[in-house]
Amino acid sequence: MYNIFIFTMGILVVFVGSNLIFYRYDFYKKMSLGKRNIFSLCISSILFLIAYKIFIFALYKLNDSLLTKGIFVSVLAFILMIFSLYLGYEFSKALNTKFEYKCELNKSNNKIEHKDSIIAKLRSQKHDYLKHLQVVYSLLNNNLNKDAKDYITNISNSFRSKTSRYGKVSYLDAIASLKYEECLMKNITFDVYIQDFIDNLVIEPSDMNSVILNIIDNAIDSLSTIKKDNKYIKLLVYEDEFQYVISIKNNGPQIHNTESIFEEGFSTKDGDNRGYGLYLVKNILDKYGYHIFASSDEFLTEFTILIPKY
Repeated sequence: MYNIFIFTMGILVVFVGSNLIFYRYDFYKKMSLGKRNIFSLCISSILFLIAYKIFIFALYKLNDSLLTKGIFVSVLAFILMIFSLYLGYEFSKALNTKFEYKCELNKSNNKIEHKDSIIAKLRSQKHDYLKHLQVVYSLLNNNLNKDAKDYITNISNSFRSKTSRYGKVSYLDAIASLKYEECLMKNITFDVYIQDFIDNLVIEPSDMNSVILNIIDNAIDSLSTIKKDNKYIKLLVYEDEFQYVISIKNNGPQIHNTESIFEEGFSTKDGDNRGYGLYLVKNILDKYGYHIFASSDEFLTEFTILIPKY
């Protein structure tokens, strides 16, 4: 019974090892799964039987010398230990490769879903445009030129007055789309929550873009330096009676001395030409009388921008 256990475990270990070794060669990869298993099992059985016979023969020959026999068994045990560690390392590496492949596949699927939603929106818009063209063609075909002109003017005014899904600040659409793609490639979840429209802002769109993009880019850089599951960045916009609030949160590393991060040259990263992004953000917001605050602990870092309504 003991010998059967030894044979079974020995063949299993050699079978796993031979699979890991043979998988490096093209001829083995080209085989079907069934053929690979049969081939590895045959090779494993033969190798184990040969090794077992050599082991038994060596013990028989060394039976008269206990010291030599002990050294032989110790060396063999050491070799088996090294081989077992190698098998464990290769197996762990194979599992890690499979996990990384699964993560890449999930990111690709998310990216495809995002693009599919964009394509669906474009198709819907195309459908609407075709209907408008058909109406205009019908009016012109019936010599109703003035009605056609009025119809086109009405459509044009309608498009001009349309707001984005984030109110009249349409550049938030562009920022959301741009950063969603970048975060997706870096395994970071990027979410945008707009609870209220933002209207009648004094700040120039280019300045607001600089503010939001600088903060988000810093968050992406910070999250890219750590290995962590469920990394995220959240952009929230809401309002109360007196002000609009833009909040940008991430679960990256804690920022110490948050009261100093808006100073010129201050940076949490190494290297030259650092520490100007948040300094620029503060200067832009100060120019318009807006305010920005930062808070950070080991779980969450948040930048809050307050925009007075009046």
